[in-house]
Amino acid sequence: MQAWQIALTNTAGISSFLSLWAFILSYGFKQLNSLLCKAASWIMSIGFIALTLAIIIRGIEAQRFPLSNLYESILWFAWSVMGSYLALAKFYNIKQFGSLACMLALTMFLYGSWLPLSQHEISPLVPALVSYWRQIHIPPLIISYALFFVSGLAAFAQLFYSGRIVSLCIMALTVILAASAIGLGTYSSVESYILQILFVGSSVIGSYLGFKNTNKEMPRFVNKNQASLYEDITYRCVTVGFPLLTFGIITGGLWANHAWGTYWSWDPKESMALATWLSYAAFIHLKIHRECKNNTLSIVAIIGLLVTMLTYLGFNSLGFGGLHSYGRFKDM
Repeated sequence: MQAWQIALTNTAGISSFLSLWAFILSYGFKQLNSLLCKAASWIMSIGFIALTLAIIIRGIEAQRFPLSNLYESILWFAWSVMGSYLALAKFYNIKQFGSLACMLALTMFLYGSWLPLSQHEISPLVPALVSYWRQIHIPPLIISYALFFVSGLAAFAQLFYSGRIVSLCIMALTVILAASAIGLGTYSSVESYILQILFVGSSVIGSYLGFKNTNKEMPRFVNKNQASLYEDITYRCVTVGFPLLTFGIITGGLWANHAWGTYWSWDPKESMALATWLSYAAFIHLKIHRECKNNTLSIVAIIGLLVTMLTYLGFNSLGFGGLHSYGRFKDM
């Protein structure tokens, strides 16, 4: 059965790769655009089904809910990204946006595949995770994180179609640097304080420069209809992810009280989860009350992506520690 689970997981990863290239080719071959986008969506659907089966089989083999370590959470994250895109594509004409969704899913598959074999193996739960609260608390959080990542990608698309290319490039570089810090923290021997400076420094400086350049427009890229479309998608993803995050934080408090006798202990990851919640609460507030321009809201959504990245993966690799840390795998 383990061979089937590995084969299905690999199928999902390969489908993300093939789907990505089909979407990329659709940009260059306009006559085949519709056919290639449809093929890419079908390939992603096959991958989504394969990953669904892989997660189910892993749970059957482990005889527990299959969400207990970083590798399994990455499978859930990729599943949520693929599912989110397929759901959005049914309601919006965003076929080529699938290239970004595939790139994100493929990146997570690669990140997960490079984790130590101890993460891939099915092992007994540590005592702290032996609780019915695990399957109540963790899945909503992982799905909300995936939706926030998708909303951040949609925000990049909004910046592109509104002609804010300078801000887009700055924020893209910021996300790349932040992700690089996490990658280095997972697989290299770079000191933690250097990685923390890289992540936090690039995030703060990049966000400031991104805000500062939102007024710089390149008219030839402007497509108001598409910009409005991706603005709406950004908001929709946040409005679905936000209640899931809220539910995850509340159930986390209940689990903490059950396990440790306190609802909140200001553990670093708990604090960052709260910071993530506040960042998206601010986004929703600004959106509803129309207190800033749409381009500025896109920057806020991308900052939310950075905060989510730190909450989900940063504490595992940047050395912040805490009770929720999976540890730094480079030392294993």
